Amino acid sequence: MTGHTTARQRLTAELLDALRTDGGVRVVTGEPGCGRTTFLDHAARLFRGGPVRHVRADGVRELEEALRTAGPLLVCVDDADLWDAPSRAALARTAGRIRETAVRTTLLLTVANHRPPPPELADLPVLRLGPLTPGDAALLIRERADSAVDPAVREELISAAEGNPALLLALLRSLSPDQLGGRRALPQPPAGGEVLADVAGDLLPDNPGGLLLTTAAAVRATGEEEADAALVLRAAHAAANAPLPDLLTRSEGRLRFRSALMARAVYATASSEDRRAAHLALAEAATGQEGILPSSTAPGRSAPRPHRGGLPGRGGGRPVVPAPPPSAAGP
Repeated sequence: MTGHTTARQRLTAELLDALRTDGGVRVVTGEPGCGRTTFLDHAARLFRGGPVRHVRADGVRELEEALRTAGPLLVCVDDADLWDAPSRAALARTAGRIRETAVRTTLLLTVANHRPPPPELADLPVLRLGPLTPGDAALLIRERADSAVDPAVREELISAAEGNPALLLALLRSLSPDQLGGRRALPQPPAGGEVLADVAGDLLPDNPGGLLLTTAAAVRATGEEEADAALVLRAAHAAANAPLPDLLTRSEGRLRFRSALMARAVYATASSEDRRAAHLALAEAATGQEGILPSSTAPGRSAPRPHRGGLPGRGGGRPVVPAPPPSAAGP
């Protein structure tokens, strides 16, 4: 590690300073690969007020024992959303006692944001981890790369990772020293299906087609984070009142992925034939419009926000259909 203090490290220190005096609670959340566990580890290293306790999954009794410690205490609970419902309820009651009394205890929980939040923890204050800054991403590359990285390659990797630390490290692992050094061309896109699947892991459903792929195709075509729910449901032949997959959420007639990384992974890991079929289904569902084929970006890269074209966004208007590239739409 270098002596450089990153934005994420400053955020950790500021949070501990804010909570240290009278104790407090935060639910730390973010998309897969954003560094929730690393955040807890750094908080534990920075905490100087007293002992630090890491409570294992479903460790209600362990949590109660920790809270009997006299004086300032930091309790870290990673992946609290994976606890069973009774244990989460007990955890929420403990958090409530910490917030309502003057005990000098700080409780940090981590919860994933790619699925619905646990109802037992919904009322607790939340800290959302944002993407790495470009400078911090460059520092991570410098610390973790096994060989020299060409400046142009570094910038391309930072752009492809979109601030996700796990994705950035997966990109580094996927490239040879010659590719990192700029002596051989990078795969295009750098963050293709295999790399994104490496980061998403078992979070990807076994069959991510249907509504998931149709939604991913729609947001890719518009360059927006969300899509018209009625249009996507028609294209996917899904009932309007049917339960949504956990990766999706709906609000004010709009559908979106809870995690941008999971949207990229669903799209990039689908076959070119399935991607093209999803875009054609969206075109057919867009009554009276020319429809949508894949945008000109490659499968693993987020689509730029177009000036015109793609599916109708919030502003409406007649779309201009972009030509599908071979990598996204097949021949």
